[in-house]
Amino acid sequence: MGLGADPLAYPPLAILRSRSGGRWDDLNYRFRTGYYADSLVTCFVEILAELRPSPKAVAKLQKMGGKLPNLDLAVSESLAGKFASIVITKQSPVIDIVAPRSRAEFEVLTKRRTKLKAGDFTGRNISVPRRAASIAYDQGASGIRAPSSEATAPINGVTFNIFETAIGSNSARVPLVAHIVRPAIKEAIAIAAARVFLGI
Repeated sequence: MGLGADPLAYPPLAILRSRSGGRWDDLNYRFRTGYYADSLVTCFVEILAELRPSPKAVAKLQKMGGKLPNLDLAVSESLAGKFASIVITKQSPVIDIVAPRSRAEFEVLTKRRTKLKAGDFTGRNISVPRRAASIAYDQGASGIRAPSSEATAPINGVTFNIFETAIGSNSARVPLVAHIVRPAIKEAIAIAAARVFLGI
């Protein structure tokens, strides 16, 4: 899903740098990464995860008699934009980063002394996945397939993180085909499921 006129456009570099980059962004911002998911529910969980309320913050706000934020409005604003899907062809080399063989290759390339676990790519520390993205890009990969760090059990979503050919090109290493649709029943159901999962 895109949040602008072009649903497949890469995020502006200034925004990436202001947020210290995303999980699969290059360490040195030589390219940008587009974030996609295997299902509508995973997509909406990923997008809306930032709206997940902190239980401590909500408790403090209620104790002070403050108003809780209007989450319906926040959700609709977060989803204001066009929807699109991508097509990843068999010829597109997208690396499954948590596959044992991929992890072992990454360990060799980075001269790690300790073994990596699948969770090392989905945890709070994003330096490992960002380094993996940089190496995968240099090896000619089009992107990385990985478990969603947000859509965990019982959803167990998968993300496809597709690299830009070069910084500023706004073209992906994988052929992307936009299918613009108006949010309808499928999307409404997926949004509702994501909100229940996130508690918003």
